[in-house]
Amino acid sequence: MWFYVITSLIVLWFTWKWLRNRQKVGNYRFRYVVITGCDSGFGNLLAKRLNVLGFHVFAGCFTQQGIDMLNKETSGNIQAIRLDVSKTECINRALVNVKASLPKNTGIWGLVNNAGIVGSPAPLEWLSREDYHETLAVNTFGMIEMCRVFLPLVLKANGRIINVSSIAGRIAMATAPYTISKYAVEGYSDVLRRELYQRGVTVHIIEPGHFRTNIADPDTICNALTNKFNTKKLIRTGIHYLGSPRVHLVNEAYIHALTAKHPHHRYLVGNDAKLLFRILWNLPEWMSDYVLGQGRPIPAAEQT
Repeated sequence: MWFYVITSLIVLWFTWKWLRNRQKVGNYRFRYVVITGCDSGFGNLLAKRLNVLGFHVFAGCFTQQGIDMLNKETSGNIQAIRLDVSKTECINRALVNVKASLPKNTGIWGLVNNAGIVGSPAPLEWLSREDYHETLAVNTFGMIEMCRVFLPLVLKANGRIINVSSIAGRIAMATAPYTISKYAVEGYSDVLRRELYQRGVTVHIIEPGHFRTNIADPDTICNALTNKFNTKKLIRTGIHYLGSPRVHLVNEAYIHALTAKHPHHRYLVGNDAKLLFRILWNLPEWMSDYVLGQGRPIPAAEQT
């Protein structure tokens, strides 16, 4: 008897959760979204998808080439704007452009802080203060400044802020500048969510695992390194075997965070994020250290 009761309750709970998860806010054509990092990758795909759904999108691009390509490939409600999140003056100019295009008394439904860079993949002892600053300027301080500058518009619409972190924001399995920047994204987003808890704005974190995007292109992230350890080959091999080609999964997480009536606070995206790395960050440190410490390059001075 109790078995059937418990089984029924479990089925009802999962059914309720499934139905709740599928509820949407609607009225997309009256909603405006600002996205950073739309030159390529996740941001580019998101801008195009939101355009299809009927949202009005301000797509921030770092380069003029990114703007031209986005304008060429889309039509309708996308407005591509120049945006370098590492510069406050550029963010302020973007705010002016957005305000000028918004209808009167209209705010921003969604602010998506997608822009990010990997930074130098060198060992810690090779890195300078500038190496850290370059990555933090985009991944952390750029996100913080975007939230600060655009928050009044998000508050006006009782909207949402979506910050892109990484599985490297939960467990130190990437290079130091990138890992530090993503740990900071997690901490800042948690504080921001709690400060805005009673003000009508929600904050959501996207935590992708390893996907095959331009951010992990070996020719891009190794341009500051010599090829002593055949670094590019190692990274390219890792991307091929470990990086998932299913980048649409990240796009779906973005879409759910923007359109669901009951969005999640965090979105772990990818099987590696949900399974492999979840196990690793729950293991004792000596075990996860052993797993993640294997295969690390040893500086030439220590090789004998």
